[in-house]
Amino acid sequence: MEIDSFTELVPLLSNFWRTIPAAQQLKLESSLTLLKQDHQLSQLYFLGRLEAHSVAYLLAFGTPGLDVFRERKFYYSRNAVDWILLLEPTDWTEEWSRLWAEFTGNASFAFKMRSLAAGSAGVVVREQDRLWCVIHAILREGAGVPRGALRMSTERDVVLNPLFRGLTRAEMVQLANYQHFRRPERPAEENLRGRKECDLSFDVFDRLEVDVLPEGKSFTMRVDDSGRLAVWSSLHWLGLEFFHKADSNVYGFFYQGDGRKNWDLPFMVEL
Repeated sequence: MEIDSFTELVPLLSNFWRTIPAAQQLKLESSLTLLKQDHQLSQLYFLGRLEAHSVAYLLAFGTPGLDVFRERKFYYSRNAVDWILLLEPTDWTEEWSRLWAEFTGNASFAFKMRSLAAGSAGVVVREQDRLWCVIHAILREGAGVPRGALRMSTERDVVLNPLFRGLTRAEMVQLANYQHFRRPERPAEENLRGRKECDLSFDVFDRLEVDVLPEGKSFTMRVDDSGRLAVWSSLHWLGLEFFHKADSNVYGFFYQGDGRKNWDLPFMVEL
């Protein structure tokens, strides 16, 4: 949720049984606004809450330029007031997301992970580094935005589309109309294939429908009583929801979970 739209988006969380207490909401809005100014960020997003054993980590990320992914910075807070910058680990791998131990709430705690490579010594992962990797994985694998919300500029910058006016009610309930919140990783031809109408500026982004396995079964959807708000839930990252209000530029995503990926999903759905 972009901090400039925070007050407008928070009430929508109740549609998927989430809430932010009023006192904490005021702290978050005030502290994140100051963080955005102090770190000279163009965009700053509140991602959500990661539940650890002794405390909850509040998560945020932002970028200094118009490109929403270039030089992206991750932050965490324990009290909704003081924010700490997370530095990218120098030797991280995607295998770290297989760590299943509960987050402790102590950022300096060290997890021991057995290496999958034969003859290799075990790996020690600090909780602070693991936290960076979890935020990175959640945003890369599970966060979605409606088609047209992001635009690729002629300079190859990924920017928010100021002309985005939302999906229709019929479009918002189709997973094919949602894209990953990340830079394109698949060839443009694959992302454009199968679309009756396409626009190269925003159809080059990776589609959630075909990119996440099991294909077409990694997200669930529900619509609110008004029929105007669609909420999608990731089954890989339980607690991650992204939402969109029909015929408007209102959209966002929110995470409230324990930071552990659901690796059992292929055994939980009918393939």
